[in-house]
Amino acid sequence: MSHRRTNKSTTADIITSPIFASGTFKNVWAGHYTSGDRKGQPCVSKEFKSGSVYEKHYFSEELEIIRRTQEIVNDFHTAGIIPGREVIVNTPAIWRYEDSAGGKAGHRSLVEPMIENFEKFNSNTGWTGQDNVWNEAMQALSHFSYHDSGRRFLLCDLQGGLYSDGYILSDPVIMSQAHNCGPADLGNDGIKSFFERHRCGQFCDQNWVKPALTGRAPIPMRRGTTMECPPTRHDRNPLSRLREN
Repeated sequence: MSHRRTNKSTTADIITSPIFASGTFKNVWAGHYTSGDRKGQPCVSKEFKSGSVYEKHYFSEELEIIRRTQEIVNDFHTAGIIPGREVIVNTPAIWRYEDSAGGKAGHRSLVEPMIENFEKFNSNTGWTGQDNVWNEAMQALSHFSYHDSGRRFLLCDLQGGLYSDGYILSDPVIMSQAHNCGPADLGNDGIKSFFERHRCGQFCDQNWVKPALTGRAPIPMRRGTTMECPPTRHDRNPLSRLREN
């Protein structure tokens, strides 16, 4: 099982006004697919707030973060941390607006399927969402990523859709010892700040490694790169209705 969700389409109609949602680094527009297996289904187009036309490295950097996230999520499943639940990574692709798009013609964007029941689970400084079993599982995924990567990476700023049997994640952040995983990578100080505030729950293993802690977080706690996204639905369908490669 691939644990990922892709476009399965090559074209979409994007509504460019008004903005559907806005985060720290990106603006998001909503639309729907016009071809392929997802024809008629909702999607989103994400553009960086500055340099979206010229800064190619923003896009390659984003896809590399998704690639590493997928590896961590696959290992998380292999380890059997949350049996009976699945974590799926929403996987964007780089598309260009057509000539008919007016001022956006030729602009690059990241297009991916829309997510229902959008929630925030944690940030890149250790903020966490609601105190419940669903949230605990996501905190365990962050802790697991640090252990699984040999202390090199921390997968965090976890957000996305919450369903009755799992999660679909979008726009994650990876913080790294090398401090080279994009603008939300706060490096070693970010990793330490996260773990100063992390509290292991029922899904964390006591043998998973942590950085040396001093009792003081170098970076103030905040919600991080939150997607200020309006809810699309209030009920929680099972992931089985959305399962695909």
